[in-house]
Amino acid sequence: MSNHLPEGIREFLAVVEAHSFSKAAEQLNISRARMSQIISRLEKDMGVQLLYRSTRSLSLSPAGETFYQLSRQGIDQLEHAVLSAKNAHSSISGQIRVNAVGGLFGEKILAPILIRFMEQHPEIEIELSFSSTREDLIESQYDLVVRMGALPNSNLIGRKLTSYTNYLVASPSYIGSMPKLKSPKDLLDHALINGSVKRWSFTNTISNEKYELPVQGILKCSNGHVVMLATLSGTGISRQPAYYAQHDIQSGRLVELLPNWTLPPSDVTLLYPQSRNMSLRVKALVDYIVEAFKIDHDSI
Repeated sequence: MSNHLPEGIREFLAVVEAHSFSKAAEQLNISRARMSQIISRLEKDMGVQLLYRSTRSLSLSPAGETFYQLSRQGIDQLEHAVLSAKNAHSSISGQIRVNAVGGLFGEKILAPILIRFMEQHPEIEIELSFSSTREDLIESQYDLVVRMGALPNSNLIGRKLTSYTNYLVASPSYIGSMPKLKSPKDLLDHALINGSVKRWSFTNTISNEKYELPVQGILKCSNGHVVMLATLSGTGISRQPAYYAQHDIQSGRLVELLPNWTLPPSDVTLLYPQSRNMSLRVKALVDYIVEAFKIDHDSI
C-alpha cells in the first residue's frame, strides 16, 4: 500500500470552512475552476465523494465529514508542532484584542482558557471585551472574535469551537400554575423571556414538522445571567444553552418543555481576518483555543 498522501487536502479544508468554492479559491489565490478541479481530483484519488454540491448548497458527505475532522485535527497538530519549534527560538509577546460572547460562556468557559494561555506566555497582554454588539473585526482592530449562533457572510476565517444543545425550560413553580404545553404554538399563551434570539425555530423529532415562533418576551435582556435568574424565579419560559441549563434540569430546578420538539444547537465559532501575515502571538492563541475546546469538550 502506498504511503503517498493525496494532494488537495489544504484546498478541501478551505472549501469546507469557507462553505464556498469561490471564497476558498479567493483565500488561496486560485481560480474557482482550479479549486473545483483539485477537489474532484482528490475525490477521484480517494475513490469516495467528499462533498455534495448543488447550485445553492454545499455539504459534506458522511465520508467527507470524517475526512474533514481527521484532516483538520492532523493539520492543527502539525501547525502546533511547527509553532512549538518556532517558539523554542522566539518568545511570544505583545497585545491581543479579543471580543467574545459574555455571560457564563465568556466568564466561566472562555476566560479561563485565555488566562491559562497568559500563564504559559507571560509577555502576552490580552484585552478582552464582552460587548454584545456585532463588532467589525477589521474596523474595530480586534484580532479575534468569538461568536455564537448564525454568522453573517463575511470574509473572515471561521473555526468552529463547539456546539451546544438548546433547551426550552421553565421552573416547576411556573409550570405548575400554567396549562400544559402540547406544541410550540401554545407558547403564544405563555410568558416568554428572551435574549438576543428573536425567533425560536422548532423541529418535531417524530414528524419533522417545523414551527417558527416570533418571540414577544415579557422580559428582554441579552445578559444570560438575567434571563436564567428570571427563569429560575418562575417569571416565564426561556431558551437556554446546555452550559446554563443542564445541571438545573438534572437537579429539578428547571423543567425541560416540549421534549419532542428540538431547537437548533448554538455553534460557537472563532473568527479572525484572512491574512497571510498573522502575527505569531495571534496564531498561537488561535491554536491554543481550538485545542482547549477539543480537550475540554466533555467538561464544558
